[in-house]
This record gives sequence, C-alpha cells and structure tokens, in this order.
Amino acid sequence: MREKAPDLIGSALLVALGVAFAIGGIGYGVFGEGSRIGPGFMPFVAGVLLVVFGVIIGVEAVLHRGRVPSRTLQYMQEGSAEGDEEESGRTVAVAFGLMLVTVLLIPVLGFLLSFGLLILALVTFVEREGWLRGILLSVSAIAVTWLTFVVLLEIPLPPGILGELF
Repeated sequence: MREKAPDLIGSALLVALGVAFAIGGIGYGVFGEGSRIGPGFMPFVAGVLLVVFGVIIGVEAVLHRGRVPSRTLQYMQEGSAEGDEEESGRTVAVAFGLMLVTVLLIPVLGFLLSFGLLILALVTFVEREGWLRGILLSVSAIAVTWLTFVVLLEIPLPPGILGELF
C-alpha cells in the first residue's frame, strides 16, 4: 500500500483542487446573460476535469496490483537516488500549493493578476529559471489570456476586489 500512497495523495489533491475551482467558477457565474459563457465557465470546466482526472488516477492506483511499469523498473535498476524522488514530490506539492493559493487569491486580486503571480512563482521558484524569464513569461501569459478571453471570446474574467476598485 505504501507504493500507492503518492498516487492516492496526488489523486486527493487533484480532486480537492478541482472542487475548489468548480465552486469558484459557480460563484463567478458559469453562464451570463443570453446563455453566453460567463466568467466562471473556464474555472468550472477546469475544476470538473481535475476531479475526473483525480478520480481516474485514484482508481488506477487502487486497481494497481504491484506491477512495476518497465520504465520505472529500468529507472530503479539504473540506481536512481531516493533524493530525486523526494525532490520530485516536493516540487509537485509546491505546485499544488501554489495553485491552491492562486484560487484563493482570485476573489481579491482577480484572475489575471493571480494567474500571472502563479506563473511567476512556478517559473522563478519551482523551475529556478530566474526573475527576468519569470516576469517575461508571466506578462506574456497574462497578455495571451486577456486577449483570448476578454478580447476574442468576450468573456469577462473575475476582476477581484482590486479590479473593482479600479
């Protein structure tokens, strides 16, 4: 059962994050006037998909009968360091934590700023790519997201308290 723990924990985290996204999406309105897609549509869909994928991963982990995939077996035979596994686990935990913080910040900072900060944190601190690259990718992601949803699809994104103040 111990070898299944990481998959089960990951599955539970995906489901919890998906539920948070879906609830947040419902709060922003999944559909707007005239049955147009509302600002909560994408978070809702993303949340539902995270729940589905989380459940699939959990079911796969439970049904897994101790078989070791050949790629994993090869990796183990090559003498992988346990530290690499721990580092990978920490990276995943940090990424999930950052996503949860992002979801919690959306009502305050708005979607675009929260999303931009997520990208900045992932690139700069998790991937260790440096501040300049983090800022460039963050600003680019905000611009593409704004152009796609607000300009092209005319879907308003949650502004947050700060956005409503300005």
